[in-house]
Amino acid sequence: MSINPGTYEFGPQNGKMVVRVFREGMAKKAGHDLVIDVGSWKATANIAENPAESTFSATADVGSMTVREGVGGVKPLSEGDKADIKKNITQKIVTQPEISFTSTAVESNGDAATVTGDMTIMGRSNPTTVKLAQEGNKVKGSLSIVQSKWGIKPFQAMMGALKVRDQVDIELEADLPS
Repeated sequence: MSINPGTYEFGPQNGKMVVRVFREGMAKKAGHDLVIDVGSWKATANIAENPAESTFSATADVGSMTVREGVGGVKPLSEGDKADIKKNITQKIVTQPEISFTSTAVESNGDAATVTGDMTIMGRSNPTTVKLAQEGNKVKGSLSIVQSKWGIKPFQAMMGALKVRDQVDIELEADLPS
């Protein structure tokens, strides 16, 4: 990436982090694909002269996750539905309060970078790859995780006929300092 060397801090003050959750199963038409905003998160990028020596780290507060919208479904999500989903996330699915990522390698290619590192969820660490791209004065990132790799059982309802897909997508976008 062509960002000047230095340390950069990102979070809700200059960006957004979104989790996208998708439904599957025989009754998937009854459920919703979810767009979940992460209200409290922090990312630090230490950009070195040699991009391979750069480091990235991030944390996200599970309790700050809020359902922004539900796409599809038989009926729109109510505020009560959104509150129930948040309760399920924090009390049944991801019961530890923090998710973290620490880079172990950075590969830069022009205005893009592939960052490999360890993501820790529910006390388990697994290798994870984050794709980053600079678009004008913004940096955008994306990654997909498979919940079961961290010992998380994807949410199910209606005796398993409605399920959350094991893979969830995470997107991040933040403003670069001018």
